[in-house]
Amino acid sequence: MQPDVLEKYKKFQTKFSLPHLTELKETFNFEIEEEGEIFEQIRTEISNRVFSFTERIIEPIIGDADSLSGFYEQHMITKEDKERLFGLYKRLQVLKWKNNMLLMDPEEEDVAQWIRETWQFWNDDMKKELKHVCKKLSAGWADLKFKSEPTNYHG
Repeated sequence: MQPDVLEKYKKFQTKFSLPHLTELKETFNFEIEEEGEIFEQIRTEISNRVFSFTERIIEPIIGDADSLSGFYEQHMITKEDKERLFGLYKRLQVLKWKNNMLLMDPEEEDVAQWIRETWQFWNDDMKKELKHVCKKLSAGWADLKFKSEPTNYHG
């Protein structure tokens, strides 16, 4: 990465109380391209990673299962787990719609606030809850057994 790109972010970091760029890159697994607006790149990369969890993990569990795995996984977690996931989902939707507004009007201060808010949400709540759900689903799949009762047709 060019030193001037890093310096630009460091100025933003100080001005807007943002996390270290290295932390963001390692947590959300992205690289900054030499060209383009650094804030927009960071916001885009973070939103791609965070919102993919909504579609891949949360929606199939709390919504209608659109796959066989989703059907089974909905029965592997408790009502309380689903309620906590829905709480995350609501907060993710707030971030998603704020992100959509930033696509239309990417003011630096607003983008910085979105990055801070998303970073804090990821570290304080989302990562912990998703780890819990992933462990529970992994164990659920390991313990899954089919019933050996014959099915009777009553038609």
